[in-house]
Amino acid sequence: MASITDRLQSAAPRNEQLLDILSQTDNAPSALEQQRRYIQDLDNQLEDVKKRIAALERDRSKEHKDHEKYRDSVMKRWAYKVTGNKEKFAAKAEKEEREYFDVLQKLHQATTLQENLQGIRAEALGVQQGFEQECARRAAAQTDLDTLYANIFQGPTPSFPEEDAAERNMENAVQAYNYTSAKLEADRKAQYILEEASKRIKTALLDIEDALDASRLDMFGGGATADMMERNALQKAEMNVTQAQMMVVQAQHISPEVRDLPPVKIAQGNLFSDVLFDNIFSDMEFHDKIKASRVEVQRCQAALLAQLTAAKERMQISQQQSKTQSDVLKNAREELQRTRQNIFRRLAEGDVSQPTPGKSEPPPAYS
Repeated sequence: MASITDRLQSAAPRNEQLLDILSQTDNAPSALEQQRRYIQDLDNQLEDVKKRIAALERDRSKEHKDHEKYRDSVMKRWAYKVTGNKEKFAAKAEKEEREYFDVLQKLHQATTLQENLQGIRAEALGVQQGFEQECARRAAAQTDLDTLYANIFQGPTPSFPEEDAAERNMENAVQAYNYTSAKLEADRKAQYILEEASKRIKTALLDIEDALDASRLDMFGGGATADMMERNALQKAEMNVTQAQMMVVQAQHISPEVRDLPPVKIAQGNLFSDVLFDNIFSDMEFHDKIKASRVEVQRCQAALLAQLTAAKERMQISQQQSKTQSDVLKNAREELQRTRQNIFRRLAEGDVSQPTPGKSEPPPAYS
């Protein structure tokens, strides 16, 4: 029967290989858990958006019928005209048109949000699959290592309390590392999402500048073309701001330290009033509303940049904490390996007495 020393020498290469795999996959379990929570949060958001779209579809159908009553009713238009209530008819028609197009815009925003969330979820599932493969690789290595050590340390080891203490120390180090690794992963993901939100806000400001250019053209007789350019630019700006706000909510679900953005209201033109009541004074008034919208988006951008700066600082702290715990874990593994190696050496020499502090031999090198 092979001695413990022989078994140790025989198992040493496999032992190094398995410890290397465990070291490479230290953060896989915590990263997988974080990713699963992230996907569940996306699923919840998709369910909410689905319900919102269904409700908006019902509103759209209702508002479309009301809008058509005034748009296509020659008799209503004639009746209001002969009774001297042309302005009253125009006001009601404008109200129905505004409500209808408001619902259309909300429905478009909700549908776009749903498509964005579906794309984000598909990408997140791919990341999760990679983490699952790493966890499976780690689990297989851990099982093989447990079997290896069980074959070497068969039965109770009351004569070697130093090995039990070293193992408990490593388990504590693993728990601490998993916690800091999960925090780092959350902070990293939150920073990425805030960076994407910042891009949306920047694009929204460019859209508003386009709207201002079109508004200036409108004031100098740009006509229907300028009105259309103005409306399209403002709708794009509002869509980008909405997407940025949605991303900030996602970041908040991942990292509670992320704060809300200030509300933003983007001025929107009206097709009916642009045609019937278009004049230099209304154009100047709306131009001022667009500039006010720009101020609100700039304020939102400043708040978002402050959140992004804070997120970067948190991630730097998490990186340092994770590195510290990684070093602690590495030292704990080395100490456990050193303790076991020393036990094997003492057993081979026939010495089962308690070890002298500081006399343990270094373990076989591993990464």
